[in-house]
Amino acid sequence: MKNFLKGAAVLLALLLAAILLADAYLARPVVDYTLRRGTKDDPQSPPAAFEDIYPYPNKYEAMQPRPPKQFRRAAWTLTSFDGLKLEATHFVPNTNPASHKWAILVHGYGCNQRFMYIMATYYLAHGYQILTPDMRASGKSEGTYLTMGVYEGRDVAQWARAIVQKDPQARIALHGVSMGAADVMLSLNDNLPDQVKAIIEDSGYSNLKELLAIRLVDTVRYPKPVLLGASVSMWRYTSVFLEDVDPLQAVSRSRLPILFIHGTADQLIPLSMMKDLYNASPSKDKAALTVQGATHAMNDAVGDPYYRYVFQFLDHYVG
Repeated sequence: MKNFLKGAAVLLALLLAAILLADAYLARPVVDYTLRRGTKDDPQSPPAAFEDIYPYPNKYEAMQPRPPKQFRRAAWTLTSFDGLKLEATHFVPNTNPASHKWAILVHGYGCNQRFMYIMATYYLAHGYQILTPDMRASGKSEGTYLTMGVYEGRDVAQWARAIVQKDPQARIALHGVSMGAADVMLSLNDNLPDQVKAIIEDSGYSNLKELLAIRLVDTVRYPKPVLLGASVSMWRYTSVFLEDVDPLQAVSRSRLPILFIHGTADQLIPLSMMKDLYNASPSKDKAALTVQGATHAMNDAVGDPYYRYVFQFLDHYVG
């Protein structure tokens, strides 16, 4: 028995050494491809994987939405918990410049705040003050690596506290799309101020490791070792493990009102993940919206019907 245990320990050590050795040679390119932003020519460009996932022509700033000129705006900055300078834009509604209704609109993977400007116009027309951050390692904010929601969630909570400093009577909604949905859900792990009244997650994943396992099942014969190596590699460059990216766990501990939205034709993040999130939420004030035929992060493309549902939900909690 002792020899067996000794042999098992040696085998485990060799396996770990093999994983770390493979990581040294293989992990950096993979991590850089998926999580590192910037090139020599464009330090603010998204991770290279973005183009493969979102082959949109508006990946270039000149082709992205412009700030809505009909609304007054101001630049905001803050320093993150780990010393990064983060930037955002504050838009003021014309109908009620002193409104205490606020929304933080959080963009997705490889994007920047410009991708939220169309959504911002709907919120502004509904009388909301709007904050559109460039999340860390995105847009004009500092940072090199994405953490797929873990540190971004802490940043969302910090932006909410910045709003409260400006307006102690604020009533805040958090609305995130795709990875931005993971950001707002994972902000529940931080010290959110009481002024945060509701959350909207649109096209978010319940657990990153589970999502990768789903995507690997048809391409990798033995996905568990691959996921272990991916988790170690991610931690090596970001100090975050795959297992840490767990919005479902964060949602399961929160009773804040929350609206879950997902498209039935989403081929990137399965609809089942929204159902898992909904079922895990203990909130008595939760709702779910499935958009027929909508692909990933395109639920708001239906326009007015999407926002009617969103504001019907928010009106109960934000006012």
